[in-house]
Amino acid sequence: MTFLVPHSPTNDIYKNKTGLLQNFQFVLKDMCKVKGLKTSCGNPDFYKKNNPAIDNAIFLDNILNQGAILKGITICDEFFYSVIGENSHYGTPENLNAPKCVPGGSSSGSAAALTTNLYDFSIGSDTGGSVRVPASFCGLYGIRPTHGRIESTGVYPMAPSFDTVGWFANNINIFQKVGDVLLNINDTTKENFKSYVLAEDLVELADQNVQKLFYQYLEKYLPKLERIEVSKKCKYEIADNFRIIQGGEIKEYVIPWIEQNNPEISSEINNRIKMASDITNDEIKIAKKFRDSLILETNNSLTKGNVAVFPTTPFSAPLCGQNDDNLGLSRKKLMAMTSFAGMTSRPQISIPKLKDKAGPVGVSLLGWKNSDEILLNKLTNI
Repeated sequence: MTFLVPHSPTNDIYKNKTGLLQNFQFVLKDMCKVKGLKTSCGNPDFYKKNNPAIDNAIFLDNILNQGAILKGITICDEFFYSVIGENSHYGTPENLNAPKCVPGGSSSGSAAALTTNLYDFSIGSDTGGSVRVPASFCGLYGIRPTHGRIESTGVYPMAPSFDTVGWFANNINIFQKVGDVLLNINDTTKENFKSYVLAEDLVELADQNVQKLFYQYLEKYLPKLERIEVSKKCKYEIADNFRIIQGGEIKEYVIPWIEQNNPEISSEINNRIKMASDITNDEIKIAKKFRDSLILETNNSLTKGNVAVFPTTPFSAPLCGQNDDNLGLSRKKLMAMTSFAGMTSRPQISIPKLKDKAGPVGVSLLGWKNSDEILLNKLTNI
């Protein structure tokens, strides 16, 4: 199966036969500790030099303790540094819901696995869009939780101030149950849902055909929404400041291992590693101040109780096998839409609602910090 890594375990991994996730079968992104196994983070040389884990990641134990069965480990983009979903070492996981198109990354294999209907749910991670983009491209439910709502001990870091554990499912009930297990209940919001609002400035980033499909959907299911501008800041400027902060943290958490071990890295990812290496401390300080101002602005424009609605991605999945130059504009557009939730630490769910010419496109719900459960509960009536 093209969505599993070569070192995926051949035997089922489980701990309990009862619990909220009893007998649910799932697969896991190659990014966290699994007791007795090694992790590659999408790079074979990392796998060779890594040691088997002594314990499971904490969130994984929580899932296994509730009766779920781990069936395999999935391919991800190399060092999680892409939103496209192609890995030159392990291959491109096949997106059966958009044939000949990429699955989206970096949680590519975890999303593609669910287009086969072999599993009940899958686990990914989202730093800059790595659950939301593949959820949109593959036609799945996918969530980037509020930053910090899920325990990340045992998960390999990329950019810790943005990193989150997320998950995918085809079934709303299963999707919600995984949230019941993973989300830290101590941080649940005390605010109630008030209304949906249309994030007009985010909608405008989408291609014309996606905008048309989105407005047709709203007319049928959510007519007469209040239109807001979540931020007056240029969305490409938001994405650029995200890139700088993310790159600065990659410089701290990922690049030292690369410099010490000199692994074979694809040219696409190597170019990004070089870019991150050149980011200065002054650039990072400026970007963090920008992030602070964005959070303050958004707290006023998208207040607690209101949930913004907009397309998850500006287009459906691009064709497989394009070179990095051809994908550059697509990646830039994607980050303009996805970086907003990461920069403001807000939860975002992608719902499989639209169908573009090449395949699915998700509709997103963006809430306020710690409103994850409210977003999950709203899926049954939208």
